[in-house]
Amino acid sequence: MFTAILTKNKKGELNLKRIDAHVHIYPPEIEREKERISKKEPWFEGMINSKVHKWGTAEELVSHMDEHGIVSSLVTGFAFRDQGLCRIMNDYVLDSAKKYRGRILPLAVVSPCAKGAADEILRCAELGAAGVGELFPDGQELDISDKGQTWRMVGACMEAGMFILFHTAEQVGHQYKGKGHTGAEKAAAFCMNHPQIKVVFAHFGGGLWAYESMPEMKLALSNAYYDTAAWPWLYSHKVIDGIFSSGAGSKFLFGSDWPILKYPRYEKLISLSSLSEEQKEMLLYRNAGSLFSQRDHNRNI
Repeated sequence: MFTAILTKNKKGELNLKRIDAHVHIYPPEIEREKERISKKEPWFEGMINSKVHKWGTAEELVSHMDEHGIVSSLVTGFAFRDQGLCRIMNDYVLDSAKKYRGRILPLAVVSPCAKGAADEILRCAELGAAGVGELFPDGQELDISDKGQTWRMVGACMEAGMFILFHTAEQVGHQYKGKGHTGAEKAAAFCMNHPQIKVVFAHFGGGLWAYESMPEMKLALSNAYYDTAAWPWLYSHKVIDGIFSSGAGSKFLFGSDWPILKYPRYEKLISLSSLSEEQKEMLLYRNAGSLFSQRDHNRNI
């Protein structure tokens, strides 16, 4: 499914095949009803009123992908506290995946502690969802280090052969809308509580990857992956050289956080790095393929 190949851009130049592992789209009714929804969803209100927020539809996403040689994207909606709103997001993402089969790879969002979350995970799995996320622990009042709050969701994901994508953030540096308080320590606790499930920690895992240089943490984090979403706002190009030098490069997925950031911003950072062509291929394509291969094996596909 994810055989590494080269594609050509509009200029006829050869490009590595690309998978974007972190993309958001929104059904038009969510944008229309944003003021009403904001009254009961504080995290959503903060995000959509930030200076960087952008709305994006499935059609706009595929146009962006075509322009920049992205063959597939892992696509999610917005993870609300309200389970009904999560279902609206899921229906839109799943319908978009049917329309753009193979281009849009759907993820499901749920309110993890709400009634019906496990049923919604299984429903979305039956309809083709590849995983669950991006979940917002702070926005959904979820402590991912608390096994009592996470075991039901993990159990449903394991039953469906799905991985989980969590929003995480570095717990130092500047503050910004949507940063939250879920960082490396809580992410590591989740891995130790649930070593059997594959998990992706967005935004460089809040720095968790650096601890994989510790032998005991490398073992504890054997089920962890990370993505590069929001890289241009968080780190210089040098971070990716450090990641590959540390041995954690095989666990990183390129993720853009489209529509708030687009591929050219990442292309510039990658071009400034010291990565080899093979390492660029790992980041942009192969590592995502590895995650999917393990998922498909777990589901006996």
